[in-house]
Amino acid sequence: MEKDEFLDNIKEYPKWVELYGISHHSPSQINANDDIWSYKYLYLSQEERRELPINSKMFSGVCLGDMAQLQFGNYVWDYVKGKGLVRKEIPPQRKVFEKIIEKFNFYDPADQKDREQHDINRQGLALTFQQLKYGLREIGLEAPIDCERSVSLELPNCLLPCIGRIDIEDENNFVEIKTKWRKKNRPRKDGTSNYSLPKIDEGYLGWSDHILQVAFYWLSNNKKKKPHLLVISEKDYNVFTPDNCDDLKPENLELQLNKMAMIAKRRERVMENHAGKTTWFQDIPCDFEHFFWNGLGDHKQAAMKLWGLV
Repeated sequence: MEKDEFLDNIKEYPKWVELYGISHHSPSQINANDDIWSYKYLYLSQEERRELPINSKMFSGVCLGDMAQLQFGNYVWDYVKGKGLVRKEIPPQRKVFEKIIEKFNFYDPADQKDREQHDINRQGLALTFQQLKYGLREIGLEAPIDCERSVSLELPNCLLPCIGRIDIEDENNFVEIKTKWRKKNRPRKDGTSNYSLPKIDEGYLGWSDHILQVAFYWLSNNKKKKPHLLVISEKDYNVFTPDNCDDLKPENLELQLNKMAMIAKRRERVMENHAGKTTWFQDIPCDFEHFFWNGLGDHKQAAMKLWGLV
């Protein structure tokens, strides 16, 4: 278990931290449903989690994040064994897209459906990169620009801190980058289907998880940096800020703290009550129809067996 500097502030770990091998919360964990979170973090080891398959949309989003770093970043924060988090300079880059497409092409799709999605993502990758550049230039971050800086937030009435990494930031602003890829539509009567892009205008619904992440980074910076949610696709981009998005206004970002704390405290209570045993599933409802379980292959079957459904 890699140890962040923030964890040194905890005077005494509860026993279940060692038993389950979990030492902090994170925005991505909190955004996951309890059943998928518990399977990943209470049942699997850290090594097993690292081997979990990811889907092409997630991987393509990682590639766009790498492009943002190489194109706009001056420094990137990385974990170095024995030294902790280290701020490394990013040298000037040429042919950024060509470098990332090599990484993109090494991706191993989980199945045929994921392979088809990866091929679709490849077609839109260069265009999405262009929209990324448009969006970040509009935001206008000023050097020095940092990438992947770890930040920590103490959640009310919780024992463990919440830790995450900011995509890209300068002294007064930070940006959370989200990518939207073409998704496969339902088959036509003749069995064929096509792919369409989701809208990312002001009326775009379904990003409450994005808002929670933005709130976490805003709160962890003591509310001093202006939040920007940059949503991009191959055809368009939109920059959401407190100026044009009510959900990002300070009073609404404040509300997300209670949501994060409620979820984190509930999970800490589960870990405490079951003290390292796998009996925790008795207190967690499951929904194996949720998209979080898609693409996990044998892991979904193992989880269903754990809950006694197969």
